[in-house]
Amino acid sequence: MKRNILIAAGGTGGHISPGVALAEELLENKEKYGVGDIYIHSLERNKDNPDLNESSVPVLWHNTPQINAKLFFYFFPFLFQIFKTFQILFSRDIHVVIAMGGYSCIPSLIYALLFHKEIFLCEQNRVMGKITRLFLKWSKRVAFSFPPLEIGKYKTVEFQILGNPLRKKILPDCDYPKIKTSKLKQKQKFNVLVLGGSQGARQINNMIIETATVPEISKKFNFRILTGKNLFEEAKKKSSEELDLISYSQDMKTHYQWADLVIARAGAGVIFECLAFGLPTILIPYPFAADNHQFENAKYLEENGAAILLNTQEEKPELIVNILLSLDTSKLLKMSKNAFKLAEIHSTQKTLEYFFGNGNK
Repeated sequence: MKRNILIAAGGTGGHISPGVALAEELLENKEKYGVGDIYIHSLERNKDNPDLNESSVPVLWHNTPQINAKLFFYFFPFLFQIFKTFQILFSRDIHVVIAMGGYSCIPSLIYALLFHKEIFLCEQNRVMGKITRLFLKWSKRVAFSFPPLEIGKYKTVEFQILGNPLRKKILPDCDYPKIKTSKLKQKQKFNVLVLGGSQGARQINNMIIETATVPEISKKFNFRILTGKNLFEEAKKKSSEELDLISYSQDMKTHYQWADLVIARAGAGVIFECLAFGLPTILIPYPFAADNHQFENAKYLEENGAAILLNTQEEKPELIVNILLSLDTSKLLKMSKNAFKLAEIHSTQKTLEYFFGNGNK
């Protein structure tokens, strides 16, 4: 019997993009994995998310309140969303829930738990999220992007480390790191792609705008800053006309191909995209991320020689200036090779093969 699949991917883009990647791969290989209908379950506030707008499978929307100290005031709306989810999933005869993490997965996971449906978990970060930890013992299998911290506490959990699922449109068309290696050796100036992300972009924007004005830096580096839509005008007013500012882009592959180095937050999505292109990174973890998970992500890359970790909430340009001036072709090449060693270009296929392949239907 073919099983209908629900992919719960609702919180931030870091949960949504890998969920869409899995949905696209499942849709292309329905017979291989014994799959019938495929759906994505996401929050209504994500209706403008480009990955969801491009989704090739139906998106089922819900409006579950966030679980925090104020949940007492939203208890009945929370219960309403739970029962509404039950009704929607029953009507579509959902057999399997793949949860990408975050509180927005709770309604579909409760449905799966109460009605004995299969649960598969994807954990993007080194530090397991609260929802992953809560539902671990009821999951059939867990796919981790990074080697998880404290997994020894959960001895009965069946898991594999497979990397973060990536959409095909983001992947390099060829063995790009080898091309990058040859280009780096010929360069007089290095291209730096700056990604502030959806959380805390202002700090990175301000730091790089000032850094770019330092004469020693401008001689050695070109900068392209993706400022974020909400901060584009603010960044434009602070920067010189020569600085390449972009508010948002749906064609990240082009920017990764241009870049020799990336300065970014340390979410799993951007990390594994950079690794796929063999790009060295300077990672500035978002300091208010849950359980400080971005710091642990960045620390793992630094320990493996693929990144430089800058753990700061300050905007002082000298913090970045000193790092950039320490870089040369040799160091960037070494970091690039280490980055590609950590890459999991086929993580999407590996995850689905682990969940549904090899007689696990």
